[in-house]
Amino acid sequence: MIKRFLYDLSLFAPLILFFPKLMIDFFFKGKYRQSILARLYPEAIKNTKKPVIWLHGVSLGETKALSTLIPHMRKAYPQAYLFVTTVTETGYNQAQKLIPDVDAIHYLPLDFSWIIKSFVRMIQPQLLILVEGDYWYNLMREVKRGRGKIAVVNGKMSEKSLKRYHYFKSLFSFVDHFCLQGESYLERFLKLGIPPEKMTVTGNLKFDISLPEMGDLSHFRKELHLEEGDRVITLGSTHEGEEELLMRKIKPLQQKDPHLKVLLVPRHPERFARVKSLLAHYPQTVLIDKMGVLSKCYCISDLAIIGGSFVNGVGGHDIFESAKMGVPTLFGPYMYKQVDLTQLITQSGAGKMLSLEALLPTLEELLYNPHLRQEMGGKGILCGQKAMGSALRTWKEIACMLDY
Repeated sequence: MIKRFLYDLSLFAPLILFFPKLMIDFFFKGKYRQSILARLYPEAIKNTKKPVIWLHGVSLGETKALSTLIPHMRKAYPQAYLFVTTVTETGYNQAQKLIPDVDAIHYLPLDFSWIIKSFVRMIQPQLLILVEGDYWYNLMREVKRGRGKIAVVNGKMSEKSLKRYHYFKSLFSFVDHFCLQGESYLERFLKLGIPPEKMTVTGNLKFDISLPEMGDLSHFRKELHLEEGDRVITLGSTHEGEEELLMRKIKPLQQKDPHLKVLLVPRHPERFARVKSLLAHYPQTVLIDKMGVLSKCYCISDLAIIGGSFVNGVGGHDIFESAKMGVPTLFGPYMYKQVDLTQLITQSGAGKMLSLEALLPTLEELLYNPHLRQEMGGKGILCGQKAMGSALRTWKEIACMLDY
């Protein structure tokens, strides 16, 4: 009881501390408008007599990853009730578009005991699947009290997280099995004292994300005012301050080449307006101000530059999506959350990690050397084909945890 009270207090203190910023973001930046009330006052969930499998992913990337497990679950247990939660609005919207074959999609409530307790009891999951982590004490405690099992899939851990979790090792005792992305992450979990028999390296679920059906993209190109002969670079999943850093490097090439166009796709929709004001200084650049079209942008591009990797503090994003589409992929040095993925892409020759200073000469080399682009793109397609199978391996590991 005391432990739970202290934990609730530890959540409440930062909420009060950051409340002014939360309100500024809510009223002036449009953030959290869908999610905040749903996380504070979750709606009632219909009772079901079906066995419940609960999948949780924090945001966009984790939601994409968990989508690869759904077909295997539906095939093995068509009678199961598949329940998905996420934290961010981008994750929630992506879940609605990407995985319609689930029974319910909700925001995960804040982990206060008086909120999460009733939420978990309404769901009564046989199995809770946490994608990549997001370890919440009250959530896991209540699932285990209800005799549910907990699995972590697509598990990973940065060196920074490892140092932090050394103080919270008890959290991992709630988890029945860990399915990890790679050997480097296995070594870090072992340092936390987790028994080896509770862990299996099954690979990265994102390798199994299927490419959407593109169809005829001529209308999409027309919407973006792209003409025949244009060379196209997509800047995907960029963050605050990153757009200007990258655009400054690209601008000299655009000044020399009127056919060089840039598609700019910020990571967070609440930043669209601010990024749009930046583009007044950068002609031949199109802001993509809607969600769900990043894959289309990659598909019509000659090169992809992946954001979240040129500014410190983010740790990188998915560099596999563009590479497996045959698009040469460039990314910055701050990829510490994507260690195994970085190794795979760089070793296969499908992409390059480079500094901001090296970006301009690398772009110049690739943009005007179609043979080199084709060679890199072919390596990306081959890499994608070889890497598949993680979802099935993961499902086989966790399916035995179910009681039906």
